[in-house]
Amino acid sequence: MKRNTGKATAAERKVVLRELIEQYEEIARDTESARQVRQSFLQALMNESELVTETIFADFLVQKLQPEDFSRLHWEDPDQVIALCEILYGFQFSSEAQVQQIKAQVQTLLRHALQQFEQQGDFEKMFLLLHLAPTPASLIEEGELFRLRNRAYLYETRRIQRIRRFLYAYLVLYVVLVIIVFPFLFINAENGALQNKIEQTAEVDMPEERRQFFSYADGLYWSLITAGSIGYGDITPITQVGRIIAATLGVMGVITVGVIAGLILEWITPRRLD
Repeated sequence: MKRNTGKATAAERKVVLRELIEQYEEIARDTESARQVRQSFLQALMNESELVTETIFADFLVQKLQPEDFSRLHWEDPDQVIALCEILYGFQFSSEAQVQQIKAQVQTLLRHALQQFEQQGDFEKMFLLLHLAPTPASLIEEGELFRLRNRAYLYETRRIQRIRRFLYAYLVLYVVLVIIVFPFLFINAENGALQNKIEQTAEVDMPEERRQFFSYADGLYWSLITAGSIGYGDITPITQVGRIIAATLGVMGVITVGVIAGLILEWITPRRLD
């Protein structure tokens, strides 16, 4: 009873859909066959949403589609659900009864899609679907949709909390690196101690380079200026290892500025569903 309309042209799909409608009228009392016809019809519309603008197809979708038909659809991502919502909301409503029918179908569609994502444990897709879907308050009042919405919002809250903890830990680590680790690395790189250690460990000979001897205060000053992307240039590395350390710290400094800006502007505020 199912028709393969996946690779058909739009004109061919129209013919197939008209045949399905005719078949449905003939077998309406056969519950299983009627379900298969509705499923094939719905699948074809998902592949060719423009067809729904024709009155005969829109009327069939509004009048004959059953809530359980949505439960049999498999969703890969929220965009597929949104596309079908757009189809349902794309009708030219001729009566209040049709408006209420479409509203009920969208409600059922969202509920089944959200339940499927919940069963898969993919709460990010749940949140994105609720974030993108046309969900007025009258739809969310339905008990199961309200539960699913709160489940997605709880996921988002926990996601924000995890990210905040990670970023705070990074900032603490960064402060330790800037105040302690990088100054000593820089000092030892410039006075040759780090190069000597590398030569002993790797058993290689590195080219001779000029050396500078700095105090910890000099190293700390250089580290703070470099981390802040200020770079006065009064203390600069002359060894290859020192330059690598400086470049690393400079890149980390730029990243950290972005992290702090993100915390201030976005990360500290959870996304909202309404």
